[in-house]
Amino acid sequence: MMIHRATAVLLLFLSCQYAMASDLTLMLYQQDAQTILSWSSDQDRIVRQEVYRKSTLSDEGERIAVLTPDERTFEDTTADGYTDYYYQIKAVDDQDHTFISNDTSTNASEENYLTTSLVTASSSECYAGAVIKNKTVDCQGKTIGLNCNGDAEGQKAVLTLHNATVKNVRISRNGGADGIHCQSGNCTLQNVIWEDICEDAATNNGKKMTIIGGVAYNSKNGPGGKPDKVFQHNSKNSTTEILGNFTLTGEHGKLYRSCGNCTNNGGPRYLSINGVKVDAKIGSIAGINGNYRDTATIRNLKIKNYKTGKPKVCVEYVGIQKGQGESKKIGEKWNTSACNVSQSDVRKL
Repeated sequence: MMIHRATAVLLLFLSCQYAMASDLTLMLYQQDAQTILSWSSDQDRIVRQEVYRKSTLSDEGERIAVLTPDERTFEDTTADGYTDYYYQIKAVDDQDHTFISNDTSTNASEENYLTTSLVTASSSECYAGAVIKNKTVDCQGKTIGLNCNGDAEGQKAVLTLHNATVKNVRISRNGGADGIHCQSGNCTLQNVIWEDICEDAATNNGKKMTIIGGVAYNSKNGPGGKPDKVFQHNSKNSTTEILGNFTLTGEHGKLYRSCGNCTNNGGPRYLSINGVKVDAKIGSIAGINGNYRDTATIRNLKIKNYKTGKPKVCVEYVGIQKGQGESKKIGEKWNTSACNVSQSDVRKL
């Protein structure tokens, strides 16, 4: 399906003006017959969000979902697999003002065309290997990456954040390296799509690392080798927070691991999960070290084909120092000081 270029230019201009004004940037991810929308929004007082699907770019479209203000991803499970669509997000605030995202498309050539203007407007500081300090960098849907040497330790970070925010970025399938590092201070990763995780998706070496929305895929025999953890947490007296309907697809070892055998290991480390969708095969959700007083607080977690114990949700370990072997697994825990989660907080997807 192709669109008239003159019409497209006008609509692109208008939609991008809306997107920049409202800071509502929409990205689309397709893998294994899944179509997942992911977006960023910094608007205040939003009361609802609406997802629109369109047959042509100029259509008003059909509203296919109404979402809560906090959600930042949506999977279209009702689309015809043989038809290309355009998508748009509308956010409505408590004064009934509507903020409109850019358009995105399931047609690869159209999607490339639609995102060109967004990427052109992206920050010059959004590039593989960048070190970002004390600021927000908006990549506007840009794809970046380094390389991927399997699941080998010690790979470089694609982005290194020092008390900074990065948003609206794709980490390329063969360029994931060691993902994004929060190296110091408070870091936010908003609307990040990992096309195929390499070593880890992101590592917390700072004070607080917050993941808002976004999608992470990992293939069983992909560039990153054997499926492993998604988020690594190394720094002590610090927090990792995952929210906004962050979505996992593919196959993974764990969503989160508090470091089991770091140099000068210790704690406490804090994990907060509130609104996460695991549409994937996974070994367990969170691994924490009870002897270091780690705490995982888990709410509103949805897991594909979940039943109690499969997968394990909060697993307690004994943390050790580097060189002392492997961190011993104690087992899955519920409603403890370390594992602040009850079975009512987890449901089948």
